[in-house]
Amino acid sequence: MPQLKLEEVEIVRIDERYSRQARSLLFHSYIEEPTYRYLFDADQPGYKQRIRATLRELIRLHMDRGELMFGAIHKSEERLLGVAFCSDLELKTDISGQLLWRLKMILTAGLEGTKRFLRYFAEVQRSLPAKNHRMVSLIGVHPDFQKQGIGKMLLEAIHQVADQDQNSIGLFIDTGNNRYLEFYQSLDYRVFTELQLDQLQEFVLFRPNPNYIDTSAS
Repeated sequence: MPQLKLEEVEIVRIDERYSRQARSLLFHSYIEEPTYRYLFDADQPGYKQRIRATLRELIRLHMDRGELMFGAIHKSEERLLGVAFCSDLELKTDISGQLLWRLKMILTAGLEGTKRFLRYFAEVQRSLPAKNHRMVSLIGVHPDFQKQGIGKMLLEAIHQVADQDQNSIGLFIDTGNNRYLEFYQSLDYRVFTELQLDQLQEFVLFRPNPNYIDTSAS
C-alpha cells in the first residue's frame, strides 16, 4: 500500500469533470461492501456491471442536483484518491418519485437490483427523523490509500460546511460494515438505529450539529 503524506492531499469541491474518476473509485471501494453485495446479488452473473450502473446513476443524480461533493486530490499527480457526497432531504423525493431515474436503474442495474435498492433506500429514510438534516450518501477512498486519514479529511470537510446550517439537526450515514463503526464513532457519530433487511444488518449513524438552533422550542 503506497504511503501518503497528508500535506500532499487537498480536499476540494468537485463537479462533473470528476465523474468518471469518482465512479471508478467508488466501484473499487464498494465492490466488497456487504450492503452492495446484498443489494445487487454478488453471487449472480453481472454483479460488477450492476454496481457500475448504480453508481453512474447516483453520481449523475447528485451532480444534476448540485449536491455537496468533495474530493481528495493528490496535489502533484492530480489524482482523485477519495470522494464524499452529502445530500439533503430533497434527494429522497428525487429517488423515490423520479420515474426516469427508476427506469434508467431498471435498464442498467436490473429489476431485482433496483427493487432491492429502492427498498433499502426507503427503509433507511423511514428510520430518520422528519426534522431537517443532511446525509453522507456516498463516500469512498481508493483501496490503495485507505487507513491513511483521507476518509477523516473528507468527512471533516463535510462537517465544516454542514455545521454552518443552523436549521439542520446534523448528519446521518449508513453502513452495512460494522468494521467502520469505530471510525465513525471517533468523529462523533453514534448508532442511531439498526435495520434488518433480510440477511443484511444496516447501521444508521448520526452526528449532531453543534450549531443547531431548535426554533420549535421558542
